[in-house]
Amino acid sequence: MKKTIMKIDKIELKFKKRNGHIQSIEEFSKKFENGFYFVEHPDVITGTRVVMHVTSNFKNDTFSFDFNRKDIEWGHYWVDKLVQKWTIIWEWFYQADLVTNKSYILDEEDIKKRFGEHSQEYRELSSSEPIPINLVFEETSDSEINYDNMDWVLDFDERNSFERMRTEKIYYDHDLNVWIDLEYSLPAIKQIIRVVDYHG
Repeated sequence: MKKTIMKIDKIELKFKKRNGHIQSIEEFSKKFENGFYFVEHPDVITGTRVVMHVTSNFKNDTFSFDFNRKDIEWGHYWVDKLVQKWTIIWEWFYQADLVTNKSYILDEEDIKKRFGEHSQEYRELSSSEPIPINLVFEETSDSEINYDNMDWVLDFDERNSFERMRTEKIYYDHDLNVWIDLEYSLPAIKQIIRVVDYHG
């Protein structure tokens, strides 16, 4: 069966109060002195729902969940979990820091893990001058930390794998129940992550 793949153009977050009043992320975040990540939520926002509007090749979709909902496995509120998960995926895909856009420094093992040993990137490395081995102990690279985080994200996942993400450039989001085109969608995902990070 052919997979239907979502290509995301834009994501917008709103917050719907129990009385039906809808607030922008800017309005909603004013209730929190230090942002809404990693804090116990005040009673005043009980019953608030996060409403996520997604503009894509599926036209317009709306996903909604309780703001107080926590993911047991991650131990985070859902908004935070989605941001953390997609930050890890973005940084793996681009091998760069999402906030600074600074590219990771990649060694042979990093390139093999990200692009695969049959990739053009890995072949180009193999055909170039050998990289001298630095015998001084080095800290774990950003790329390696990110790979370990990705390995955890994909742990026990029957639909997603490094190989599928490398070759097909798609990821099945179990929270949204949809396949997502990574190459097309990650720029829009980055934009909403930066907005949530600023206010969160």
